[in-house]
Amino acid sequence: MLKNTTVFFILLFSAAIVHANTFPESFCTFRETVYAQNTNLLELMRLYTQAKADIEKTFTGADVYTSLSRCEYLMGLSFQIEGKKNEAAAFYEQGIAWAEESLARLPTSEGYRLLGTNISLLCGVRHSYALSNYGRIEENANKAINMDPQNLAAYYLIAAKYVVAPWPFGNVRKGVSLLEEITRQNIELMEKEDLFNLYLMLELACLKLKRNEDVQMWHEKAMSLYPTNNFISVLLK
Repeated sequence: MLKNTTVFFILLFSAAIVHANTFPESFCTFRETVYAQNTNLLELMRLYTQAKADIEKTFTGADVYTSLSRCEYLMGLSFQIEGKKNEAAAFYEQGIAWAEESLARLPTSEGYRLLGTNISLLCGVRHSYALSNYGRIEENANKAINMDPQNLAAYYLIAAKYVVAPWPFGNVRKGVSLLEEITRQNIELMEKEDLFNLYLMLELACLKLKRNEDVQMWHEKAMSLYPTNNFISVLLK
């Protein structure tokens, strides 16, 4: 039976203010390895450390901190998948701090989106934190959309909230409707990671609604991108 897991999979949608092709190769390797789930935490920490060092050499200003914020939630996710919630929380807290530093230097759509993402993840591992910070997820997503109406990642953040949030915040049918609306946008412009998370959240939503044929369809689409990924198992415990 599916449990309410707060905002665990509001995570991970990365329509970057800096196009992915401009990221250091070490960051791209780190991100792909997180999603492939084909190594251990020690190796991921090595990749994470290298990615951060290269980001600090490559970018300046707010872009440094948005990119670092992204590294934190990816590393936090890796620990959370292994059941290490306290360790994951520390990365999400740092991700929030980097996003806030980015916004202090230059308010951007992606800065607000990353702030909302890291808040959502921290809510998922610290329920006491969620009680007083849950509303900040959609608040920051809306700020991101106001600055850039084409930020599909921010729309995804809101849609996913409805799928995974506990009562009275959740509304799976509304979440599915919002997710399906995203699929009617220019998703061919999305990165591999973005599409995977969209498909995975649709799979989860359809599982909750017992739309079995749709579950299989979205599962196959997700697995076509990351065949060894098993993030969905966290939601099925």
